[in-house]
Amino acid sequence: MIGIGYCTKQSDKRIDDSNYINNMLMPGQENKENESWGCSYHGDDGYSFYSGSGGPYGESYTTGDIIGCYLNFRNNIVFYTKNGINLGIACHLHSNFKGILYPCVGFRSQGGSIEANFGNKGFKYSGKFIQRNYKKLNNALTLEYQKKVYFIMGGYENMLVKLTDELTKSLKKELNNAFELSYRGKIFFIMGKYDEAFEDLTRLLEIEQDNIIALRYRGEINYVMKRYNESFIDLEELLRIKPND
Repeated sequence: MIGIGYCTKQSDKRIDDSNYINNMLMPGQENKENESWGCSYHGDDGYSFYSGSGGPYGESYTTGDIIGCYLNFRNNIVFYTKNGINLGIACHLHSNFKGILYPCVGFRSQGGSIEANFGNKGFKYSGKFIQRNYKKLNNALTLEYQKKVYFIMGGYENMLVKLTDELTKSLKKELNNAFELSYRGKIFFIMGKYDEAFEDLTRLLEIEQDNIIALRYRGEINYVMKRYNESFIDLEELLRIKPND
């Protein structure tokens, strides 16, 4: 098991203190004793963790994969890439965040090692390439990655409108495309269009009853709209599928 990300300084304890080492938390997991902050992308399950809370984020990763960790202080976000593909926002820094962040890697297995690149050679990921080639993008998967890049680089609101238009056109041809329903529903949620998001996510759950993304977002929509019983049902179903979430 490996976790890659950022953290504040945790402790000045000696590394030969075996009791301390055995009870250290993985990056991103809460440390109340030292009030540390952390954000991490874990390889065993693809979850991201942010100061104690975790949830589904990306694919799992293992030996041979290249994981990029990126900080954007303009928008106060942290995001990751896997083998050059942007996985989207993992967490947000507090607007009044102060302190020093350190690159952080955690292992839960003996003998593990990584190779780190702090700029001494080219990076696998380049967001500007996607921005320059916008006119060549014509499928939902690529548009989704561009949406994430535009959030990171600015110009996000216009991109959301363009993306929903593209997805709507595509869904007219294929009404039950689960991938496109999922992303349009999430985009509507981000835009505050909860009725439209709810409709897409409900359609998605009719196609894939155990879709954890749809259950999570629809549960949040029901909560925001004060439909607490419906929210409870969705989140209870989510916990049935992911009991440790």
